[in-house]
Amino acid sequence: MKILITADWHLGKKLHMEDFGQDMALFLDWLLRYIGENEIDYLLVAGDIFDQNNPSNEATKQYYDFLVQLPGKGCKAIITAGNHDSPSYLDTPSSLLNSLGTTVVGRFPGMDQVEKILIPVANRSGKTEAIVAAIPFLQDRFIRQVGESEGIKEIDIKIREGMRKVFKGIGDEMKKRFPDQLHIGMAHLHAQGTKASEAEREIQIGNELGIPSDALDQFNYLGLGHIHTGQPVLEGKIHYASSPISLGFSENVYKHKIIQLDIDGNSFKQTFIPVPRFRSLYQVKGTMQEVEEKLALLKCKYDLPALLDLSIDEPTFDPKLMPRIEALKNEMSAKNLKVVSQRVIFRDKSISRKLGTLAHERVNDLQPAAVFEKIIEGREENEEKSALKDLFNTILADATQQQP
Repeated sequence: MKILITADWHLGKKLHMEDFGQDMALFLDWLLRYIGENEIDYLLVAGDIFDQNNPSNEATKQYYDFLVQLPGKGCKAIITAGNHDSPSYLDTPSSLLNSLGTTVVGRFPGMDQVEKILIPVANRSGKTEAIVAAIPFLQDRFIRQVGESEGIKEIDIKIREGMRKVFKGIGDEMKKRFPDQLHIGMAHLHAQGTKASEAEREIQIGNELGIPSDALDQFNYLGLGHIHTGQPVLEGKIHYASSPISLGFSENVYKHKIIQLDIDGNSFKQTFIPVPRFRSLYQVKGTMQEVEEKLALLKCKYDLPALLDLSIDEPTFDPKLMPRIEALKNEMSAKNLKVVSQRVIFRDKSISRKLGTLAHERVNDLQPAAVFEKIIEGREENEEKSALKDLFNTILADATQQQP
C-alpha cells in the first residue's frame, strides 16, 4: 500500500495581494497525475487546507474540484484541520465527502471519543494494512485548563504536558484496539527544535520551545503540518511534510516536497517526492544602484511571473528616487517580473523631515469647509446633499466652538 502525506496548502493564499490560485492549480494537477501514475492508495493532508477560516468561493471550489477527481485515480483521502482552518467549515460536508472516499476530521472529539479519529486504511484488495490517527489542530480546551495570572512559562509547561497526555492517550488506544497493525499519525503543531518561516502564523503551541519529540513519539510514523519547510523531528519517524509551494519570500530557496510511505506488512519505506516549482520569489536589497544592478541579472524561470520584494537603503534623501522605482517596475513587468512589495529607507532624516514639516504647514492652510465641499462636489444636488452640508456645518461648529 502507498500513502502520500502533504500539508499546508493554504488555498486562497495571497502575498501582498498577489493570488496564489494559479500556483495551487498547477500543484494539484501535478499531484493528481502523480497519484494516478504511481497508484497511490491514500492521500493524507495534515492541516491548513485553507489560508482563512472563511475561505473564498474560488478557494473552496478548488478544494472540491480536486477531491471529486480522487476516486477516479483509485485514491482515498484523510484530511484534518490546521490552525488556519475552521473545524466546522471542514466538518459540515463530511457525509457527502465520505461517499467519495474522503474522511475529514475538523474538530477533535475529545479523549472520551478518541476512537473516532482512528481510521483503518486498506489496500486495493480490501485488506487493512495500517491505522491512521487523524489528529486535527488541538485547541486549548483539549490540552490545558486556563488558570488565573498565568505567565508564558506556566502556559508553556501546561501545553507541553497537555500535549504529552493527549498523544500518549491516543497512542495507548491504538495499541489497545489495533495491536497488530502499523500505526500512522498525522497532526498539525509546532514541534521542538524546528524553525518557522515568515509565512507561518504563530499558534497557541507555536512558541519557541515547541512540543518535545518524545511526547509525539507514539506511532510507527508521524507526519506533521504547520512548519512549511519539511524538517525531521525524529529521523525516520516524525517529519514535517512541507507546504507544496513557497508561500513567503524566505521559502524561495527551499525545495518543497511531499512524503511517500510504501507499506509492506509491518514495515514501511519513507521517500521524499520533490514538487515541481512553478514560480520564483525574490528579495532584492541594497542601494538603488545595487538593486538596479541585481535586477538586471534576474530572469523569470517559469511561466508564472516571478514576484519581487525590493528593499532600498539610501544614505540621503533623493526626491528623484520614486520615479526611478516606478520606471524600474515597468521595466521588470516586461521581463515577467512583478514587484509586489517595496521599502525605501533614507538614513539621513534631516531633508525628509523638512519636507514633512512643509507638507504639514500646507495641510494646516486648508479650510475644513472647502475640503468637505471638494469631497461631495460630484454628488447630485438634492435633499441628501443639502442635509450632508447642514450636518457637517453643525459638527464643525461644535468642534471649533471656543470653550469658556
